[in-house]
Amino acid sequence: MPRELILKGNVQGVACRYYCSRYGQRMGIAGSASNLRDGNVRVLLDTDDDGKVRQYMEALRTNPAGVQFWGSISAIEVREYNGPIGGDYTF
Repeated sequence: MPRELILKGNVQGVACRYYCSRYGQRMGIAGSASNLRDGNVRVLLDTDDDGKVRQYMEALRTNPAGVQFWGSISAIEVREYNGPIGGDYTF
């Protein structure tokens, strides 16, 4: 089942959606990233592989490849998702 991640922190206007897409592409996970009105970013991941989701979240926290990102992620909420995978920025 797909996953929905809500990224909190300084995540809008700082290349966060691009950052999320680059790690999705590197890990072979399709998905999308969208800005939310509350200042957070929503990431939808089209995978049911819990290991990949954990690796993806760890990559977002630590940026091991040095992908350009000017913000900071203070928290990530994750839950199962039952809707279409789409958004502002698809990968």
